[in-house]
Amino acid sequence: MNTRKSEVCLLYSESNQATANLLKDALNYYSIDIWEAQNISIGSQIISETTKALEKNKFVIVLWSNTSVKSALLTNLAAEAKKNGKVLISVLIEPVKIPGEFLDIQSANLIGWDGDRENEQIVKLWRLIQDQVLKHRRKKIAFNKFNAIVTLLLTITGLIIAVATPEVRCFLKIQCSENSFSKSSQNLPDINSSSSVLKNPESPLKSDDSLLKSSSNPISNKQPELNTASPIENFTTIERDGLEFTLQKCARKNQNIKCELQLINTLNDDQRLIMYGNFAGLRSRILDLDGITYFAESVEIDGNVEKYVKTTLIPKVKNKLIINFTKVPAQVNQIQVLEIAAAYGRPNKNIEDARFHNIVISN
Repeated sequence: MNTRKSEVCLLYSESNQATANLLKDALNYYSIDIWEAQNISIGSQIISETTKALEKNKFVIVLWSNTSVKSALLTNLAAEAKKNGKVLISVLIEPVKIPGEFLDIQSANLIGWDGDRENEQIVKLWRLIQDQVLKHRRKKIAFNKFNAIVTLLLTITGLIIAVATPEVRCFLKIQCSENSFSKSSQNLPDINSSSSVLKNPESPLKSDDSLLKSSSNPISNKQPELNTASPIENFTTIERDGLEFTLQKCARKNQNIKCELQLINTLNDDQRLIMYGNFAGLRSRILDLDGITYFAESVEIDGNVEKYVKTTLIPKVKNKLIINFTKVPAQVNQIQVLEIAAAYGRPNKNIEDARFHNIVISN
């Protein structure tokens, strides 16, 4: 999901405002932007903004509590969203029985949740939302691919029909029939006329013959020029705090992605560095084109593969850095942002804005 554009609508009873705020904060932490349906309570009128949001957004989260299960308004809004094909996700925040028409919907259990963003249940909810988003994306991608194939076939068919027309082939100088040439030559002046301009009738004919010979197939001896530039060399380099990061590639193997970088200490002294994969809230991450975040599993420097790695960088010496990501769906073939979490020096100082943009994943 794109974090700049809400795709998830949150429905809840007014009495559950505090829990809704905690959930919104936790999901924002995982790059999921939430639109809140405000002040839904017993006897409330349907607010125009709420109905517009339900029409616009593809995913709806409903918080079920003692109050919300009794709210006819909230239940009707959820039922309408389900009827219109929205993806519903039920979240239990109190031990209540979910209304029967929503029992077939997969639910998450946040009963007793205290707002901890690292809580196992909130992570499961995040994964559940991701799964629903990916299912929706698969359908959309398949439909777009079908449209693209049909458009391509129609274009190719049109080109074949056009090139098969003799007039078009002659215009493109691919092949001109004798009839086409004879028709055009009928408009030439009579070489036997007594015009004073044509004193030497043989000269124009020779000139025309030479012109025809030279232009009959102007592309026959022409060889296409090959572009020999290697795309692999188009690496991106950024420098932060005297450290030079060069992205070499991000490659996929099944659901694992490995991003390889070259790291150079451009300063004159040794530099202490800590690279974070996923440790105590300090995490390298990637965002796909829909804004879905995938956190790193580990990092690798000097042959050490850990959640985080400490090393000392010698000045002007190249170092190999690898960041490993797991469980990245096969549909993700391009990275919007790769963000590196790292710290340097004593005491540790975090490296800010170490990011690479628009990365195509190789296989």
